[in-house]
Amino acid sequence: MKRSATSTRSIQSIASSRLTGVLLALLLALLAWRVCLLPLPFLQVVGPLMPAMLLGLLLSSCLKPSLRSRLQPGLSFARNRLLRVGIVLYGFRISLADLQQVGMTALLTDLLVVMSTLAVAAWIGIRWLRLDSRTALLVGAGSAVCGAAAILATAPVVRARNSDISVAIATVVLFGSAAMMLYPILYTLPEIQQLFNYSELAVGRLVGATVHEVAQVAAAAQSLEAGAAHAAVITKMIRVMLLAPVLFGLSYWLNRKSNQQNDGARVNVPWFALVFLLMPWLNSGAWIPEAWLNRVLQADTLLLAVAMAALGLDTHIGAVIKAGRRPLLLGAILFIFLLLCGVGLTVVLGNRFG
Repeated sequence: MKRSATSTRSIQSIASSRLTGVLLALLLALLAWRVCLLPLPFLQVVGPLMPAMLLGLLLSSCLKPSLRSRLQPGLSFARNRLLRVGIVLYGFRISLADLQQVGMTALLTDLLVVMSTLAVAAWIGIRWLRLDSRTALLVGAGSAVCGAAAILATAPVVRARNSDISVAIATVVLFGSAAMMLYPILYTLPEIQQLFNYSELAVGRLVGATVHEVAQVAAAAQSLEAGAAHAAVITKMIRVMLLAPVLFGLSYWLNRKSNQQNDGARVNVPWFALVFLLMPWLNSGAWIPEAWLNRVLQADTLLLAVAMAALGLDTHIGAVIKAGRRPLLLGAILFIFLLLCGVGLTVVLGNRFG
């Protein structure tokens, strides 16, 4: 009985210590969600994740050390446990039927774009710009796969610091927003239309294969015909599916590098990525009613926003400023690379596979 009572008190103590930090992060996430309902197009496209992190960063600068230490257990729980649940539920945004619609061209384009972008990020970011490998890989993952969600999923694999994550997310959101505004303008140019043989479907595939966030893809494709806009979103969702292989590939590469250096540090294996891969199968089986699925997706967005708010609260803004211009330069280089590489692959593979 004594052992049972001690165990109960221990569980209650842990829950109590986490509750304050989680509730504060939840409050900021709900506030960010409310802000995004304002009739401003930019906010609606960005979504609640970035505002939640910014609100956390602003409030973090006002926190006293004693209060910060009290919030720490809950913020850590939100940044790690709740984040993994959010990434797993993100898989419900995809179905196998969606993946079959866009064909081999989109799949090959996405594979080559993701692999080459990560390679360029590691090569230029680490060797040329002398960035910390964690920052370079986070910016690369966010640019290559699916923006902030990919950065959050990659962070535990590369053992990133909070400041690394904040810098990477800010960089990717900035250049993803630039791509969102630039692509519709480019398609109005006669030279670009001629390059794609006046095929809006090909342009849709390009948008899906190279723009950073899902919401940004949807916004950039709004000016295209309905079929091309749908192809853009589905092509983007294939990139999202590649998140799991990317995480396992990074885990393998970093573990191998660690073993070669004999430093004894083992990199986290992202087992939650395996569960993420199961979600499209569940979604395709029509086992979840449509109304429930919409609620699951809303809950997923809220969980990711809570994780972002916790990240902001647990980050010292001085560490973000200290990162300097190099992460932004890497983001700009990857932005240009994505555009050029995406155009080349879309044209070549489109001519080959149709």
